[in-house]
Amino acid sequence: MAIVNGYLTIEEAVSYVGANETRDTYELEDAVTSVSRMIDRYCGRHFYQATAQTRDFDVDADGYTVTFGPFNDLLSATSVTYDNNDDGIYESTLSASNYQLLAPVQGQAPVTWPYTQLRNVASTLLPSPPTASGRERLIRITGTWGWPAVPVEVKQACRLMVAEMAKLQDAPLGVAGFGEFGVARVSRFMPPRAVQLLQPFRHPGNVGLA
Repeated sequence: MAIVNGYLTIEEAVSYVGANETRDTYELEDAVTSVSRMIDRYCGRHFYQATAQTRDFDVDADGYTVTFGPFNDLLSATSVTYDNNDDGIYESTLSASNYQLLAPVQGQAPVTWPYTQLRNVASTLLPSPPTASGRERLIRITGTWGWPAVPVEVKQACRLMVAEMAKLQDAPLGVAGFGEFGVARVSRFMPPRAVQLLQPFRHPGNVGLA
């Protein structure tokens, strides 16, 4: 199984786990993919890019703000349309001159953060629930979602967690061996250092893994 939207290449994983690593590379590919998805769940966002996808959102009650929420970081928008008359058809277009895309204010240069909100700068309010029909998510955005590049902190956390998974595979029932002071057990799967690296990238609305 090939790595799917992983945050390490197989070469990077093999290099970090150990130059003398002899386990099947398919196991490491699975480990990188599963660890990458665990990082996504923990952070409430994905760091790979999903292109030409259409996603629907609610407009905030003020009629001007659209907050994308977890797993909806936006890199660029190709079209923004909305259901203007509550008929289930997104027949109206919000032109690029009538909205502004907003990214979080972060003091973590040189990390480039994606957009997490759209702000309507036109005088016309966007439709927001509740509507007469009960319809929701009346604004539709097509574009590229995710991050411009995987942050180095995310890659390093992925290395640590893949190495931890490799230890678990070699440690039945969590027992890593017998040392001078008795049984030695592997640590909690997400190492504290990985948690520390990922913490700044957790989406504020995330309800994923603790």
